[in-house]
Amino acid sequence: MISPVDRQPAFVLHRRAFRESSLLVELLTRDFGRVGGVVRGAKGSRGQRPEVEPFGELAVTWRGRGELVTVVRSESVHPRRLTGDVLFAGLYVNELLVKTLGREEPVGMVFQNYGDALSSMQSSADIEPALRTFERRLLDELGYGIAFDFDVHSGKPIKREKTYRVVDGEGFREVEAPGTSRGSDGSATLVLSGREIAAIASGEFADRSVRRAAKQVLRRAIRLRLGGRPLTTRRLFAASAARA
Repeated sequence: MISPVDRQPAFVLHRRAFRESSLLVELLTRDFGRVGGVVRGAKGSRGQRPEVEPFGELAVTWRGRGELVTVVRSESVHPRRLTGDVLFAGLYVNELLVKTLGREEPVGMVFQNYGDALSSMQSSADIEPALRTFERRLLDELGYGIAFDFDVHSGKPIKREKTYRVVDGEGFREVEAPGTSRGSDGSATLVLSGREIAAIASGEFADRSVRRAAKQVLRRAIRLRLGGRPLTTRRLFAASAARA
């Protein structure tokens, strides 16, 4: 890593207490990807520095190399305060990034897509379209994109009137009958109509069946990328919804 780095655009993905007055943070930066850092003196007699909050955009200056840099200055550029379901969704996105991005890996458009997702979720009463769009874009940026426009077996274009089974992490393959069946290994095989696939591809989530299908397809692809590691925020969100 180039050191020092001055006024790097960044979001705080995660933070936790470190020693008496410092914080360990995971940053999503525009030019360096995910960066781990120590913010010294972040907790003092007057409370915690308000800019070191998840979701808000910062301009960060750091020194050092290796797994943890030392954040010497952080300036708030665009603070955000999330509440309710938007907060749970934001925490899910943050955990997803921490668990899928390596340290200091190129992130392409992930930084921009993250900011767009937060803005969309805050400005709309319906957070699902923003979440599905972010999940799909993240998979594309990580090299795990799903082919929504052609049959991965035959190479033929997806037809709205046809029926397809999901090939996890790849795309879709035409089948004869709709519904959910079982694969040769006994695992559940998700089956969608070409109309649903086309709607997901174009970001049209008004139809409930399309929303459900998009969530299943993208979450299965994400599970492959995570290698079976669970996401804590999903359990928290499910528990919160059950109590509501």
